[in-house]
Amino acid sequence: MKYMAKRKLTLVLIDYALFVCAYAISMFIRFQFDFAEMSKYISPIFLYALIMVITLYLSRIYESIWRFAALPQLLPVFYSAGLGFLVNLFVFEFLRRYVTSFFILPFTVNAITSLTGVILIAWSRIYWFSKTNKSSVKETDNNILIIGAGEIGVQILDEFERRPGEGTVAGFLDYDYDKIGRSIRGYKVFDVPENTMKYIDLLKIKEVIVAISNITSADLRKLLGFIDTKKVRVRILPGMFEVLNSKASLGILREVDVTDLLGRKEVKVDLKEISEYIHGKNILITGAGGSIGSEICRQAAVCAPKELYIMGRGENSIFNIKNELNEKFPQVKITEIICDITDEKRLRKIFERFSFDVVFHAAAHKHVPLMEKNPTEAFKVNVLGTYYLASLAVKYKIKKFIFISTDKAIKPTSIMGCSKRFAEEVIRSFSNKTDTVFGMVRFGNVVGSRGSVIPIFKNQIAKGGPVKVTDPRMKRYFMTIPEAVTLVLQCMIFSSGGEVFILDMGEPILIDSLARELIRLSGLVPDQDIKIEYTGIRPGEKLYEELLLNDEGYLKTNNERIFVVNANHSLSEQEVEVMVGKIRQFVADSDFEGINGLIRTYVPDAGAVIKVEQSY
Repeated sequence: MKYMAKRKLTLVLIDYALFVCAYAISMFIRFQFDFAEMSKYISPIFLYALIMVITLYLSRIYESIWRFAALPQLLPVFYSAGLGFLVNLFVFEFLRRYVTSFFILPFTVNAITSLTGVILIAWSRIYWFSKTNKSSVKETDNNILIIGAGEIGVQILDEFERRPGEGTVAGFLDYDYDKIGRSIRGYKVFDVPENTMKYIDLLKIKEVIVAISNITSADLRKLLGFIDTKKVRVRILPGMFEVLNSKASLGILREVDVTDLLGRKEVKVDLKEISEYIHGKNILITGAGGSIGSEICRQAAVCAPKELYIMGRGENSIFNIKNELNEKFPQVKITEIICDITDEKRLRKIFERFSFDVVFHAAAHKHVPLMEKNPTEAFKVNVLGTYYLASLAVKYKIKKFIFISTDKAIKPTSIMGCSKRFAEEVIRSFSNKTDTVFGMVRFGNVVGSRGSVIPIFKNQIAKGGPVKVTDPRMKRYFMTIPEAVTLVLQCMIFSSGGEVFILDMGEPILIDSLARELIRLSGLVPDQDIKIEYTGIRPGEKLYEELLLNDEGYLKTNNERIFVVNANHSLSEQEVEVMVGKIRQFVADSDFEGINGLIRTYVPDAGAVIKVEQSY
């Protein structure tokens, strides 16, 4: 408290002296060197300065911490000085008329003094700020180079200036030749990023920060090609879905990940439209503890639903996502439901008990090799579970039902793909005559999902290799979990009844190239430090995936990353009832040949059938 009082007193005395100086300056501006005329108006100088300082004090100007001030924090000084100008105008006019003519304050002197005083105070604060910052800067061994001399780069610079212990900024690099050779707050823009290594060696840089918002994966790969990641640490801003509407700061910077090299194509959606639709509604998410389901929970919670119902079969995953949502979104009401979607009676009780507006159906068995060995479970969960949910959605008049499908349902060569294809047929048949709006979203691999290839590769690298790739020719589409889910939410808005939406996932990526990029990002050399071993294609796998059937076309939507499939086939309700009845019987009896017959009948483009001797 004593320190604060001393600090305020110091600022008050400084400002008082500055207003005295400002008054003297204004006298010279008004009367130049006519000292005889000037002497008539010198008497108000000390009282004038006192009134101005009192006005600033009452306006709480001295409560600010100036070392963290920016231009907006100087505006109250200007407002207070304007108020002081008016107070002085009335005070001295009152004194002149009713007390004594000794105090005469010309209007022009008052105005010029107010303006000059503000300028002097602003200068003093800026000087104080720079002096304090310079005195608090601690030299560190962490010299930093910022790539990107735009608004984001300056925000990062601000953060380092306010937290000098984190590192010392040496300067900028930028692609804009107009900026090169110039300075930003005394920090030079040295060169273009192509010459990064030159300045890393010259300035003994230990860390490079890429401060370019929404940089594409291709541009990032190109940029990393200029940097020896074994010599220097590289950090990057996360994408828009990791930190939504957040200011750039040191806290959100992170290491470059392989996902940045695959999926940083900008995703544009109508966030306002999505938020308005979900706001105030009861949302059910099946498979809420899984990779896709949990991200739907997070993004739906942002939109302030009336209640979020999170359903899953595994209690641990539901427990974890519930705790995360409670921590991040304490205002959202959440109800946990432990339920196996193949338990029709339990599902019916749940739909009777609660009132849902929107259902996101993300629960599924998805691992291809596991489902090859457990085909009845694949059909039980992926087909029958979907059928039970869709039936109840119709019965209880759910407004919208969005089903998460997969590219593996197209020309399937796996049990998992076949089961999801049957599920698509189920959803399409329900959409023909119902008030419930059904929609399906079909996309490929999501980076970072459970059991996906990237966590497996990282684990193999951490153990020293080898990294096991099935085939050097194998390609897959990849998309990050947050952007895939955001596009799913946009599809919810677009759906009007039975559509299959496909997502533009960019160009397919060679799994072999993906493995090599991961090894390089770990600071190692492929085939030298870490060996790559080719193991051969596993049962049910393809060399590449497709998003459309031969007889399907697609139409554009209002979103350039979303297309709607123009399907030319659909089973009738009666055909689906017969099909589901047979699946229910074949699953109960573990009748693999019966399931084989169904696949041949309903999925003629399937490239493989179940082999009884390979299953259990």
